[in-house]
Amino acid sequence: MALKCTIEPPKGIQAGLFRTYTTIINQDFLERVEPYPIWRSIVYALCFMHTIVQERRKFGPLGFCVPYEFNNSDLQASVTFLEQHITQCTALNQPFSWKAMQYMVCDVQYGGRITDSLDGELFRTHGQVWIQENCLTPGYAFMPIVGIEKQYTIPDAQEHIKFLEEIEQLPGKDTPEIFGLHKNADLTFRLKESSEMLNTLLDTQPKDASSGSGLSKEDQVKEKIEKDLLPMLPHDFNFIEIDDKLKTLKGGNKAVVDNDPKKMNLMPLNIFLKQELERFAKILTIVRSMLVNMVDAIEGSTIMTPEIVEAINQIYDFRVPYKWQYDPTGAEISWMTPSLGGWIKGLGDRHHQLYNWIYKPEGRPQSFWLTGFFNPQGFLTAMKQEVARTKKDKEGKGWALDEVVYDTEVTKDVITGDDGKIENQKLSNVPNEGVLVHGLFLEGAGWSKAERRLEDSEPKVLFFQFPVLHVTAALVPRNDKGEKNPNIGGGARNKTDI
Repeated sequence: MALKCTIEPPKGIQAGLFRTYTTIINQDFLERVEPYPIWRSIVYALCFMHTIVQERRKFGPLGFCVPYEFNNSDLQASVTFLEQHITQCTALNQPFSWKAMQYMVCDVQYGGRITDSLDGELFRTHGQVWIQENCLTPGYAFMPIVGIEKQYTIPDAQEHIKFLEEIEQLPGKDTPEIFGLHKNADLTFRLKESSEMLNTLLDTQPKDASSGSGLSKEDQVKEKIEKDLLPMLPHDFNFIEIDDKLKTLKGGNKAVVDNDPKKMNLMPLNIFLKQELERFAKILTIVRSMLVNMVDAIEGSTIMTPEIVEAINQIYDFRVPYKWQYDPTGAEISWMTPSLGGWIKGLGDRHHQLYNWIYKPEGRPQSFWLTGFFNPQGFLTAMKQEVARTKKDKEGKGWALDEVVYDTEVTKDVITGDDGKIENQKLSNVPNEGVLVHGLFLEGAGWSKAERRLEDSEPKVLFFQFPVLHVTAALVPRNDKGEKNPNIGGGARNKTDI
């Protein structure tokens, strides 16, 4: 038996600022640089921004694309630079360079840890809010918020104890607006926190005791596998039939003009389809064999290995076994779903889409469930290859793949219901070239159908089902000298103001 004592990081802006002003900032620190009022205001603004970026990590991907370990050393290094800059400017009687301070703090000190370009842009935006000339104005409030009594302002104080008193009066519960986020971000954080707590309880609860029905854990898992899971698994694909089908599988639009049976299986999307079928078959084989092995191990026909024991515990908790989602190296091999029921449903939906694509007489679906593919980027690349093969430029030459970019347009159609099934859906317009894709969701934003642009999320609506998207290929425009337009290339070129 042992006890482990740890110091948890402070939670909330109030706790974070209070800890900073009790461990790093003291009265001597506040009187280190003249002019003192300017120095105290800039230090408080920097400490506030330090607390903001630390607290923002709790929102997960909504806070930062990549979680970063910002710590006190970043704050101390930034304060040291500000001290030198203010001292030098005061001695030379020169104005402060706010751009230099923002650059050194956001791009050099803190930015040295940032690896994602969007996170770097976000941090620079924070610097423009917290480290600016307005923070020297008396009563300046960071991100004024409607509906709260105490705004986040810079205290007009000289003594260290007065700063602590002002910090203690800050709201105990932080609103997401102070972080530059929508109100729904707090709901996302609470759901994430609750999910982590429930998973911890599931991991720590005893599993050896039998239930009220008298069945042991292993017997309950065996019954669940035989009555529910195994019957729900789709049938295996016959790749001999699939090879024959691919030779006659035609394209679903006018972009595919070469219907020579000898070349059908060489069409990019048909090659992509076979690769998806092969990857799906591997996952289905892993799932079926593991379920059968678990039943045999529970009955005593085979050895109960640690891998099987772990899988039994996960199915007992109605979670997805590790081997179904990751390979031995830890790389993802399937889709991530928190519950076993959702994962099995996804397995059936993916099988449905691939089966209809290969066996339905009409050939390709009118719209593809993009997130139901193992390699969605490969799907879009294959589409781009097919479109490029049917095009010619002004000089009569075919389009080269490296000179083609994606061209997207948001349609008015919305596909609802099961992700992999669109049989009962009516689409207003099927394009002559390119593909229609669905199954995309917006997190942290909504979509205005009338104005055809992004908008703020509705209250308590975390995810917005995006309309069907038409994706095709377009040639990169060139100028009079024959050079590519530097503003286009590599990304999506949208017809709507997304």
